Amino acid sequence: MTRLLIGLAVGGFLTIINTCPAFCSFLPKWKNTRHHNEVAELLIDTVAEASILKEGGPSIKTTSEALTLSRFDKDGRVHTLAVQEDNGQSVTGIDISAELGRYDTNSFDVIRGMAYEEVVKTISHSHKRISLKYTDLLPSIAGTHHLAIGINYAEHGKETGQVKPFMFPKLLHTDPAIHQLHYNDGWLLDHEVELGIVFPSAVCAAADLNNMLVGFLVVNDFTDRAELMRKMDSQNVTGGKGFPDAKSKKGCLPTGPYLVIPRNWRNFIKELNLQLSVNGVVRQNGYARDMVWDIEKIVDRSLSVKGKTDSYYQNRMIKLFEGNCIPANSIIITGTPAGVVFNAPTKGFIFGSVTKYIFTGGFFHKKMHPYILNEYLKKEMKNTRYLKPGDHIETTISYLGTIKTTIVRDNTKTDQRPASLTRLK
Repeated sequence: MTRLLIGLAVGGFLTIINTCPAFCSFLPKWKNTRHHNEVAELLIDTVAEASILKEGGPSIKTTSEALTLSRFDKDGRVHTLAVQEDNGQSVTGIDISAELGRYDTNSFDVIRGMAYEEVVKTISHSHKRISLKYTDLLPSIAGTHHLAIGINYAEHGKETGQVKPFMFPKLLHTDPAIHQLHYNDGWLLDHEVELGIVFPSAVCAAADLNNMLVGFLVVNDFTDRAELMRKMDSQNVTGGKGFPDAKSKKGCLPTGPYLVIPRNWRNFIKELNLQLSVNGVVRQNGYARDMVWDIEKIVDRSLSVKGKTDSYYQNRMIKLFEGNCIPANSIIITGTPAGVVFNAPTKGFIFGSVTKYIFTGGFFHKKMHPYILNEYLKKEMKNTRYLKPGDHIETTISYLGTIKTTIVRDNTKTDQRPASLTRLK
C-alpha cells in the first residue's frame, strides 16, 4: 500500500511536469519516457526506504543499489526472495525463483548468467509481492566448508595479544538469523560479529574480482575459548591450530536474514558498521573499512596456500579449501572488531604463573607455555562475561540485517561434526 501511494504521488508529479511546461520552467528538462520511468523508480525506492526507516524497520538498499536476497522453503524447494521491505519481524518482496523458474540452493545460482540490470528488471516488473516472517527464512547461505580470517582488525589484535592476520577453515552447517545456540557445560562461549563475503563462481586470482559481483552477509563466529586454549599452539598462534575445533561446533555459524549483492561492492563495503550486543548492551562496534587485509588481500593470501594440508582439525591435517580456487558459495569470514570476551593474559599474570611454575616444580610435568595457558584457562573459567544460557545476542551489520541468538542449555551429547565432514582427509 505504501509503495502504491508513493507511486501515485510520483506519477502525478511527473504528469504535472509534462503538462505545465510554462509554469514549471524552473524544473529540469525530461528527455524521454524511459528517463521518466527511471526517475520514478528511483524516487519510489528512495521514499519507500525513508518510510521504512521512519517505521523503525531495518535499513536495506534499493534494488538500484543492491540486491537483497533471502532464502525460504516452499513445497520442498528452496526459493529466493528479492527483499524490498523489512519491518524487523518479516520481509516482503518478489519470489524471483518463481519468476525465473529457478530453484537453486544458493541465491547466486538463481541469478547465474544474468546481468545486474536483468535481475532488477525481473524484480521491478513483477507485482506478486509476498511476505515472510523471519522465522520462515533459511540461512542466507547453505554449506559446511568456510574460510575464516583471524586477527583482521588492529584493535582486536591488541586485546588478544596478536598482530598478524591468519587463516583457518570453519567446518559446520550454517544456521538462520533467528537462532538458538545449545550451550554445553565447560564451554567458554565467546561472540564475534563478522562480515561474510561470498563469490558467485570460483575465484582463482584477485583479478577475478574486477569482473564479478560479490555477496555480503552478517555472521557470528561463535567460539569456545576453552577448546581453543586446550588445543592451540601458544608459541605459534597464527598457525591456526585449535581454531577450527573451537569454532566448528554445531550452532556456531548463524547467518543474517539475507545475502546482499551490491552493484558496486568496493563502495558498499566502506559503509558497513558492525555491532554486537548482549542482553541489550553493546559490546562490539567497528567498521569493515578498518580490516587489516581487504578483500583482494584475503583472496591473495588464501590462494597462496592452495593445496597445502596445513590446517589441524579433529586430530588430523586438512586443507584450507579443496581445489586450486576459492569455491563459489563458501563464506569467507573476514574477522571481528574489538570487544570480544577473551583478552590476552596480562604481564602480571604471566609473571605470577612463571613464578609458580618454577617454585612448584611445574617444569617436571609440562613445558612453560602450555602450563601458563592452562593456568589462564582456569582463571577464565571464573569470567562471568562469557555467554551462558539465557543470554540474548544481536549481531548486526548495516544493510545486512540482524542475527538474533538465544543461548540455551544442551543436555545431549552428540558428534558435533556434520555427516559430510567426517570423510575429510
